[in-house]
Amino acid sequence: MKTLKIVILVVLFVLITLKSKSQSFQFGLKAGISQTYVLNYDVKNFSIPNSTNGYLIGAFTKIGFAGMFVNPEVYFRNFSLPVESNTNSTSSIVSNTSLNYIDVPVLFGKKLFRFFSLSAGPNFQFLINKQISNSNQNVLGNGEFNDFVLGAQLGAGLDIWRLTFDFRYDFSINTIGKIANTINNSNVDFSSRTSMLQFKIGYKFVDF
Repeated sequence: MKTLKIVILVVLFVLITLKSKSQSFQFGLKAGISQTYVLNYDVKNFSIPNSTNGYLIGAFTKIGFAGMFVNPEVYFRNFSLPVESNTNSTSSIVSNTSLNYIDVPVLFGKKLFRFFSLSAGPNFQFLINKQISNSNQNVLGNGEFNDFVLGAQLGAGLDIWRLTFDFRYDFSINTIGKIANTINNSNVDFSSRTSMLQFKIGYKFVDF
């Protein structure tokens, strides 16, 4: 978790620096849903759902300056990932993983008209917990997941009164790790990247 602490400290330093030069400042809470698409390589006789739903909740700030803004956020995010065997006539789930992340997106954007905005930037994703259930360890071994994933986000926002609505697309630069390990077939590659569609609703407690 050392990398997470470093990222948060850097973000705080940037916030303090920009705050002294800011023209506007917002702080609030957000919650939403995240649809995660798993981009597999070669899984042969195993299947993985095209997408899986999860949730996220956290806090955000937005600092405006020189016609632009910086938008750092911190979220807790969860999603579950089942892997099924297709070797039998009836597929059965042999592995299911629930992953919990702390996401720290730092987006840079510009307001369009009065209510709309566009933004983009990196998303630092830190794995903090995983729960794995495996009904048949003779078929699959448990997955091996990276503690850190770097993502890139593109987003559009809408602000109405103290409410804020965000739609984001996120693509992981590196893999999230192996979602499973094979026991008898070393040629199967379970290394995977993810892409996410996120929709969030927030409330601005501070807005000036």
